[in-house]
Amino acid sequence: MAETEKCTINVDAEAMAAICEEAQHSGIEASALIQRSIHELAISTGRVRQESVKLPTAQFDVIDAFIALSKKLEDHGLFDEHFVLTVFRAAIDSPTLRDLYERAVDGDAYAVKLPGKTPLNMYLGWYIKNAVGAEPKVDARGQPLRVQVRGEPIQSYTLLRKAGR
Repeated sequence: MAETEKCTINVDAEAMAAICEEAQHSGIEASALIQRSIHELAISTGRVRQESVKLPTAQFDVIDAFIALSKKLEDHGLFDEHFVLTVFRAAIDSPTLRDLYERAVDGDAYAVKLPGKTPLNMYLGWYIKNAVGAEPKVDARGQPLRVQVRGEPIQSYTLLRKAGR
């Protein structure tokens, strides 16, 4: 992910309610929807260098694809605590989604230490969780349970459970 700038804004309460509703419908948080909208506005001005547009646009595309895939896999009854890994495996098994993912990480899906891969994978885990209304599975101290894996596009992920269960 590129270097970022922090921005604080005031939004009309009714507008914010509409943004929150749209974000929930999309399976993302309002801040993610606002961030994307600002990015798309910046691109539409024509003042953003093309090389600066390519990677974030690919990342937004892969996020959208992973959200849709997450919902589809959940609808097919495939949700379990390893759902993040299930979604990644299904995405990489699809030639179209694998290509999309590899453009977003700017390298091979199974490569390690690609500069943008770790932050994108963290975001994707978060979007996968939110897309299906899940939450982290936690230990007795309330700490999220994480799993380390090898030979996968991700090196670790948080176990999930359905919210409220």
